[in-house]
Amino acid sequence: MNRMGRYLATITVVCLALGISSRSHAQSVAVSASVSENTIGTEERLTYTIEVQGTSLPSITAPEPPQVTGLTLNSSFPSTSRNISIINGQMTQSIGYSWVYSPVREGRASIAATNVIVADETFTTEPIQISVVPQSQRPVRQRRPNPLTDPFGLLDQDPADAPKPEISDRDIYIDARPNKRTVYQNEAVTIEYGLYFRSGIQLRQSRLADSWDAEGFWREDLDVEARPVPQTIVRNGIRYNMIVLKRVVVFPTRTGELQVDPLKIESEASVPVSSRETFFSLRNRYVPVELSSPAVKLNVRPLPDGAPDSFTGAVGDFELDAFVDKTELEVGESLSLKATVTGSGNIATMEGPVIDTPGVFERYDPQVDSRLNRSGSNVRGSKVFDFILVPRSNGKFEISPVEFTFFDTGSRSYRTLSSDPFSITVSGNNVSLESIAIATGSGFPIDDIAPPLVDSDDWRTVRDGLLHRSILPYIFLIFPLLILTGTYFYQAHMDKISGDLGYARNRRANPLARKHLKEANEMLARGDGSGYYAALERAVLGFVGDRLNLGEKALTRPELGAALKERRVEQETVDSLNRLLAECDMAQFSPVSPERRVMNDALDRATALIDALEGAFVSYEQAQDEAEVVE
Repeated sequence: MNRMGRYLATITVVCLALGISSRSHAQSVAVSASVSENTIGTEERLTYTIEVQGTSLPSITAPEPPQVTGLTLNSSFPSTSRNISIINGQMTQSIGYSWVYSPVREGRASIAATNVIVADETFTTEPIQISVVPQSQRPVRQRRPNPLTDPFGLLDQDPADAPKPEISDRDIYIDARPNKRTVYQNEAVTIEYGLYFRSGIQLRQSRLADSWDAEGFWREDLDVEARPVPQTIVRNGIRYNMIVLKRVVVFPTRTGELQVDPLKIESEASVPVSSRETFFSLRNRYVPVELSSPAVKLNVRPLPDGAPDSFTGAVGDFELDAFVDKTELEVGESLSLKATVTGSGNIATMEGPVIDTPGVFERYDPQVDSRLNRSGSNVRGSKVFDFILVPRSNGKFEISPVEFTFFDTGSRSYRTLSSDPFSITVSGNNVSLESIAIATGSGFPIDDIAPPLVDSDDWRTVRDGLLHRSILPYIFLIFPLLILTGTYFYQAHMDKISGDLGYARNRRANPLARKHLKEANEMLARGDGSGYYAALERAVLGFVGDRLNLGEKALTRPELGAALKERRVEQETVDSLNRLLAECDMAQFSPVSPERRVMNDALDRATALIDALEGAFVSYEQAQDEAEVVE
C-alpha cells in the first residue's frame, strides 16, 4: 500500500472511531423534564426543569424555553445547575436548566414538548399538564425570615412558632406495580412496591401498620437490595427518588376478580421548608405520616378447556429431564427414576409428572425436593421427583416415557414434554417382596412395618409372680389420678390465660422476645438489614408491652418512659431502650444498612436490655407482693 493509501485508511479509521464515540455518548445520555408542582395556586410560581444526565456529557446546546398555555414566563434566561454523583464506582453527571412561570388564570395549563440537542443528537421531552386552582385551596405558606437580610432570624425564631413542614401524597407515597392485570389461574404475577419521595425528605420510626396479606393467592417473596440506591424517576412531570420496598410473586388459586391488600406503613417524615432553611435550621421537624399503596386488583380467568390427561396444574415455562440410576438390576433391588422439572412458574405448588411402569414394578410415592431462586423478577427453580421402583420378577421391561404437561403462558396453550423410554433388564430369581429389604437410594427402608419374627432361639420364659407383689398395678392405679390432677391445673391455667389478658401477655413475653431475637439473628445471616432491625424492635418493644400489659404501638416515647419509671426501672436502662429503638427506626428504611459489626452490637445490646428489664420488673413485682403481705 502506498503512502496515500495508508493516509486514507487512517482517516477512515479515525472517522469511524469518532462516529462510534458519538453514538456511544448519545446512547448513555438521558433527557427528562419535570416541574416543581403539577397543581399550583393562582398566586404561586412554577419551576420547570430540563435535566441532561449521563456518565459523560458531550457538547450540549442550551435549550430554548418550551411553548406554554395558561402560563407566563418570568425570565427567558434559565438558571443552570450541575451535579456529579458516584454510585458503585460509576460516575454520573447532570446539567439542569430551569425556568420560572406564573399562572395566567384558573383552569388547565400545559407545557409543550421541547427539543434538546446533545452531541448532534436531538432528544424530545414529554409534555406536562398543570392544574391551576384558587389560592384559597392551597396550603397557607407562612413567611420565614430571609437569611440575606436577617441572618439570625431563623435562630431567634421560637420552635413552637416555626412553620410545620407540609407533606402531601404528592411528596411521598407507595406505589404497587403488577406486571399484568389479567391472568390465568396459577399464572405468576410479579408485584413491585416502590417508595417514591421527593428530594430532601427523611423518614424515621417507620413500621408496618398492619399485616399484609394476599387472600386467594400463593405468595413467594423475592429478594430486594439490602442497601438500595435511590433511582431518579419523573412521574406526572415531578421528579422523585425511588427505592424498592418489596417485590413479591403471587399465584391466584381461584378464578374471578381477586385483590391483593395494600401495603401500609406508619412513619415520621421531615422535609425542608425551603432551601435556605436546610442550612440555617438547628434541627429537623418531623410530622407523622401514614403511607398506603393502592390495592392490586387482578382479573383471573380459568384455564382453557382441552387439557391433556397428563396435566396436573402447572402454569409457566418449564423443561423436563428424566433418567434412571441403573438399567440392570436384581429382583428385589430398588431402582430410582428421577424426573426434574426446571423453569419459572408455580413450582412450589405443582404436582409431579405422570409415569407409567410395567405391572411387575412396585412403585412408591416420590420423594420431592424443591429449589427456588428468588433473586430476579420472577420465581425460577427446579423440582425433583424421585420415584422408587422395585421389580418383582426377572426379564426385560420398558418403562414408558415420562410425560409432563403444563400451560405455557407465552403461547397460551398446553405443552407436553416427554422423555425417552427406559429399557430395564432384571435378573435373579423371582421372590416375594415380603422376604427382601426394600430401600431408597439413600439407604432408608421404604416400608415402616417389620416382618414378623419366626426365629425363637432368643426367646426366654418369664417367671410368673403374684400380682399384689408387683409395682406395676399400683402405677396403673395412681396414673389416672395424676392425669386428672394435671388436667385440672392445666385447665385452670388455660382458663386464666383466656380470661386474663394481662396474665397471658406476661406469660408469653419472654418466649416471644426470644423468638424475635432468633428471627433477627436469621435476618442478619441473610444480610437483610431492614428485616433485622424490625425483628429487634419487635423483640424489645413487644417484651415491654407484654410484661406491662400495654399497647406499646400506641405509646409515645415519653409515655413509655413514664411507664418504665413507675416500675422503678433505672434511667440508664430507659435511655438505652430509647437509643436502641431510635437506631432500629432509622435503620429500617435507611437506603444504606449499617456495618455488620454495628448490627452484631445491636443484637447484643437488645439481649442485655431484655435481661435488664426482666430483672427490674421481677424486683418491682416482689416488692409489691411484700407490701401486700405487710398490709
